[in-house]
Amino acid sequence: MAKTHRVTFKKSGITIEVAEDEYILEKAEEAGMDLPYDCRSGTCTTCMQRCLEGEVDQDLAFAISDEELEEGYRLICIGSPLSDVTLDA
Repeated sequence: MAKTHRVTFKKSGITIEVAEDEYILEKAEEAGMDLPYDCRSGTCTTCMQRCLEGEVDQDLAFAISDEELEEGYRLICIGSPLSDVTLDA
C-alpha cells in the first residue's frame, strides 16, 4: 500500500489525504472540490497550481516549462504527493 500524505488547498482551507500512487486532482474531485482541468494527461496547463510547500511527483508533465517549475507550479492532474503538500488553491 502506498504512503498517504496530506494535501492542503490554502485558499479554500480544505485538506485531503492523497496516496503517492493517486493523482491530486482526482482525489480533490472525490472530496467535492471543483478545480480547473482539461486534458488529465499533463499535456496542457489548465490544472496548474502553485505548490507552496512539499514535493509533487509529476513525471508525465510535458506542457509545463522550466520557468514555471522553478516558480513552484505543478500539474495536479498527473501530480502525486511525495510529502505533505500545500497548494495555493
